[in-house]
Amino acid sequence: MTLRMEQVLPQLPAVVAAYAAGLESMNEGLKVAGSALSSWSADPEGCDARIRAAMTGSSQPYAVSLLEPPGAVVPAPPFTPVTVVAADGSSIEPDRFAPVQCYVVNVGFAVLPYGTAHEAALGAHCTVGPPAPESEGEEDAGMEDSGPRAWGVNLLRDVVELETGARLAEESAAGGPTVLLLDGTLLPWDLDSRQVADSTRRELVGRTRLALDRLASCPGRTGVGAYVSGSRSSDVVNSLRALAAADGMAWPGSDGHLFATRLRDGERSAVFRAASERVRRVEEFFAGQHDVCFFYLRIGGDIARVELPRWATTAEQVARLHATLVDQCHRCDGYPRALQEAHEQAVISGGDRQAFSRALEAEASSHGLRAATNSKQMSKRRRGL
Repeated sequence: MTLRMEQVLPQLPAVVAAYAAGLESMNEGLKVAGSALSSWSADPEGCDARIRAAMTGSSQPYAVSLLEPPGAVVPAPPFTPVTVVAADGSSIEPDRFAPVQCYVVNVGFAVLPYGTAHEAALGAHCTVGPPAPESEGEEDAGMEDSGPRAWGVNLLRDVVELETGARLAEESAAGGPTVLLLDGTLLPWDLDSRQVADSTRRELVGRTRLALDRLASCPGRTGVGAYVSGSRSSDVVNSLRALAAADGMAWPGSDGHLFATRLRDGERSAVFRAASERVRRVEEFFAGQHDVCFFYLRIGGDIARVELPRWATTAEQVARLHATLVDQCHRCDGYPRALQEAHEQAVISGGDRQAFSRALEAEASSHGLRAATNSKQMSKRRRGL
């Protein structure tokens, strides 16, 4: 045992008490934010202009209105027949101490029909390959096992998840109403990271664009939702702070704090348009064809952020996505059933990782390749006395 609990435990009460006090001091800010939200609903165009002015020179995320009054609260629509498609991924990053640099990306998927003629399917697709080149001049920042190349693998995993979901959604949409669910954010935000080499970025931007274009052209107005459970995003509260000029006040720390006071189980917020400098940079890769929008959904005590492309924000698409998510979460203890099934297919266990490492070493050895000796890694592998 290396963590001295006798030192940790006496410090915990003060930390928890400070957090509770911070939540209590936020109540006044929540009231002011609610008032600003009402003003925004009364004059969306004027308030959007003020928010965009506040964005100038700021790196913070903001939100602007889109079609619905920003203060709208929408109950869950009736659930209707639909095929739910989901994709989720896991990966093994290249180990710089291995004899050969190699990654694994494993993307799991689920196709679950509810009242449609489609057949259910569960499975996974695995890709193994050499890492992408590193961005010039980047350091490993002390990352012992992988360094900058892990950024390229993580980005590749996100893109392959999207490609898998787009392919399955296209196949399912031919047979009736379909909703695609993704785990995490809609766009692979690391596309703008300086850790990613330009050649890798160009390839993965192109692949992402093709996948999104494929989704956009699906028949039957396919719904798309990227699900972020327990989101800590602050786009809406940053916009409300700009409208309220609430400097110096204890302000809600996230959109989740705000919508926890406004939404009941199964209800969603209005759909907002994401707006920030980073959003602008990443969306430029797609020539404004796949702008990111989002709403918040309450499931039990969880406030989830659901991201969707702007072309998927018609009333019909949003209603189907909303009803589907509520139904899916009720089937799986508060989390979408299809995403849980896809995750189970994608997970790479500790035993799987060790088996891959041994297989890689054996294959490398057959070619006369050996890992370079590293004292620290050797010491970590020995049993402690």
